[in-house]
Amino acid sequence: MKFRPWLQGAGLAMLYLLPLLALYLTPGQDAFYHQVMPITSLTRGALLDLLFLTLLLGAGLAWLNGRKSTLLRRLLWLPLIFVTSLVTERGIATFFRNVNVGFQLPFWTGHTPWLVLIAALALLLFARRYYDFVVKATEVFLMSAGFATLFVVPRLAHMCFNHALPEQASFSHSIDPPSRPGEPRIVWLLFDELSYGQAFDHRQQGIHLPAFSQLREESVSFSQLTPAGLRTEDVIPSLLLGQPISEVRSNIRGELLWRFGAASGWRRFDPDATVFAAARRQGWATGVVGWYNPYCRLLAGIVDRCYWTDQEFAGGSRFSHLSSQRSTLQNAFNAMPLVSQIESAFEHANFRRPHESDYQRVLLQAKSLIQDTNIRFAFIHLPVPHPPGIYPDPLAGGVEDYLGNLILADQALADLRTEIAKTAAASDTILIVSSDHSWRTWEWRGLPDWTQAEERATNYGQFDPRPVLLVHFPGQTQQNVKSIDRPVNAMIVHSLLLDAFTGKI
Repeated sequence: MKFRPWLQGAGLAMLYLLPLLALYLTPGQDAFYHQVMPITSLTRGALLDLLFLTLLLGAGLAWLNGRKSTLLRRLLWLPLIFVTSLVTERGIATFFRNVNVGFQLPFWTGHTPWLVLIAALALLLFARRYYDFVVKATEVFLMSAGFATLFVVPRLAHMCFNHALPEQASFSHSIDPPSRPGEPRIVWLLFDELSYGQAFDHRQQGIHLPAFSQLREESVSFSQLTPAGLRTEDVIPSLLLGQPISEVRSNIRGELLWRFGAASGWRRFDPDATVFAAARRQGWATGVVGWYNPYCRLLAGIVDRCYWTDQEFAGGSRFSHLSSQRSTLQNAFNAMPLVSQIESAFEHANFRRPHESDYQRVLLQAKSLIQDTNIRFAFIHLPVPHPPGIYPDPLAGGVEDYLGNLILADQALADLRTEIAKTAAASDTILIVSSDHSWRTWEWRGLPDWTQAEERATNYGQFDPRPVLLVHFPGQTQQNVKSIDRPVNAMIVHSLLLDAFTGKI
């Protein structure tokens, strides 16, 4: 039995699964960090897919190589050349987007597979000698990719038996003693990717944000805030620790490691050094409701109440249906070619659904956390207006986009302020509204769901780096509002919290 077609089948399987395998095999270990542990159902599903597709594609290539008709082989290699170029281009593009390397392929690369198909068809019709050379080059390319399985399979198999302890993605501990009337309380709402420019200075006509407008008119506002970073996984740990962070990574146990600069060395995230630990030392009960970051894993033993979710796996790609909370066979099946597209067609699902579900879950849990006045320090991380769009934008003809999410964020702020007003601690509550970073136009512009309304709103993709920070103190009205218009670093939130816990504010 010839080994070559099976190696080529393994190479094609590798190229198809590249965006998924990269999440497990790159040093950042994003797949471990942003999924509820353990993730063995994901890694085992990926290994099954790799083995199954290798056998299936290898058998097909072995059959193709055994055909005596030269014309038939040439004709059947035409779709194989196209599929090879397609999975390579899609795999590389998704790889760069999902592993956060800060690089995106030019938009025109998405047309490469079709250009390859047209060129191969022209060679087949008019220059078969050169077409045969393209076939040979494709075979060599697939064999080269197939050799990578010799390194990938053992490492992936090792991860399949990672017996990390199951984490609690939601918990609530009894609080003793309960809070007393008149004690100060802090509610910190963090809206992911909220831009100060889009919310206030350069708000688009037709985008109405009454809740944000009212809050700014009753708060201390920072109009020139310098961001602590440009990635959620960097910024929020920075704010919690009071330490600037430039890079984070994880390990096979899903722990968070961070550093500031390559020369500083990696440090393990210490929950005892966070603002939550500082609050507890002053007798404050604490609670978190969040998205994307695994708060209940990072802060276990420090917070009294916690909930987190992140169902948007692999950045909305064809592997977005996967989850560590599904079985191995479910993940293996859902990662197969065309399965997600068929499921989307028959169940009217789309890549926005996980984000919409995360938003609804976080908002529900946020309201419950606010209602629990025994929690004197409540941190709520909302997944809006972060793309993908899950709310219709009137400027885009009702299409969901960032501007629509901005309206949704305003509605969430109004709802949560209403919940605060209902509590007995309303008159003693400091409300902090902030964002981790601004709208990163360079990351979203050029993607298929980018709208003309977003293009106009950003003046052809220009980036305004200012995040949001508003602080509303008890009893503050329009008569004692204050706007701080000089540059201030976003790390001021950490200092503000520590001063509030110790009674300096």
